[in-house]
Amino acid sequence: MEWIIVLILVVIGFFLLIIEFLVLPGVNVAGIIGFACVCFGVYLGYKFFGTKAGNFILLATALGGFAVTWYALRAQTWKKLSLHSSIDGTVEGVDESVKVGDCGICLGRLSPMGKVKIGEVVVEALSQSGYIDSRAEVEVVKVYKDKVIVKLKKEKDG
Repeated sequence: MEWIIVLILVVIGFFLLIIEFLVLPGVNVAGIIGFACVCFGVYLGYKFFGTKAGNFILLATALGGFAVTWYALRAQTWKKLSLHSSIDGTVEGVDESVKVGDCGICLGRLSPMGKVKIGEVVVEALSQSGYIDSRAEVEVVKVYKDKVIVKLKKEKDG
């Protein structure tokens, strides 16, 4: 009966450690409990069967630990668990017709980002001059690949 207890503790410990290595990221309860099960199984081996059998159980457990680590770090194991798809999407850029100095109207409140209509083009805009209310006129200060920087258009006194 004692052999079964020691064997079950070591097997459960290795199982939990494999789960920790392959499935759960970081140091989790499964890894701590798995390590404790393996250590307690070796301790019970020394307690129930003496030094000679305890040393054999310790050696077998250490070899089993190396085998589990080797299995977990094999390339085929990681290939089975890794993601094989790639991202092929692109970011919708700012139309080339938008230039510095162009004027437009805010489609929504810029706080500090939002949508601006410049000519017939709707682009993502970042406000340089703080919050800008909806339907306010803005001027393009800088054009990036994915957004434009705008400021509130000041009306000139005539």
